Amino acid sequence: MNKVFNRGNAAGIITVIVLLLLWQVIAMWKQTVYVPPVSTIFLTFLKEWFSPTFGQQAVPSLYRMAVGYFFASLIGIAIGIVIGSFKRIYQLLDPVLQFWRAIPATAIIPVGILLIGIGDQMKMVVICFGAMWPILINTADGARLVPTERLDTARIFGLTPIETLLRVILPSATPMIAAGMRTGLSIAFIMIVVSEMIGSTDGLGYYILQAQRTFAIPEMYGGILLLAILGYLLNTGFVWAEHKVLAWHYGQTARPV
Repeated sequence: MNKVFNRGNAAGIITVIVLLLLWQVIAMWKQTVYVPPVSTIFLTFLKEWFSPTFGQQAVPSLYRMAVGYFFASLIGIAIGIVIGSFKRIYQLLDPVLQFWRAIPATAIIPVGILLIGIGDQMKMVVICFGAMWPILINTADGARLVPTERLDTARIFGLTPIETLLRVILPSATPMIAAGMRTGLSIAFIMIVVSEMIGSTDGLGYYILQAQRTFAIPEMYGGILLLAILGYLLNTGFVWAEHKVLAWHYGQTARPV
């Protein structure tokens, strides 16, 4: 398995290198301002993001995303566990939840600006709204689909409803919660960029849009490259933490970690 995995990684890396070389050649041949060579983008990236610009633009974005994602996880898990643990509550609220989750998170940005303004609070609320739904729905499904034998065992051992919730339902729902949190993380990352493009004076979304407006094309591509790197690192870090926390689950289901 390790050999296959390593070969897959090597093939992926080679593919990326070939595509970048192709981009470099075509850009140098066409010599258009709209698609600069990879070398120019890379040098601009080093100049811009290994400087105070990172603290001025990237850090505010990461802070807003972290706060919004934290509250999305907190609210989504808390409400999802309650809804999924009680069948009648789930049947009553599921149509409402499905309706709200169908609303694109970007659609509430104008509402957020109208009610809150264009400050950090609006961006955090928008991130929270977008990231909360996959976490809430997955948590509710995870709590609702706890095997009956586990609940019966809890009753046999005389566990109280709170003990059953904390010691049986929550651990059983954790894999589904993790799946929802991973999806929510991607949505939170998208929402911070979109919200900063609409109403902000700093942040990665603002930086990329301003670079495009002022025809600072290498800077624009450099900002996009930074987003790709940050997104990759966030996802990789989450997967690593998930495998550590859910090692018991992967062992039971024979999934490789």
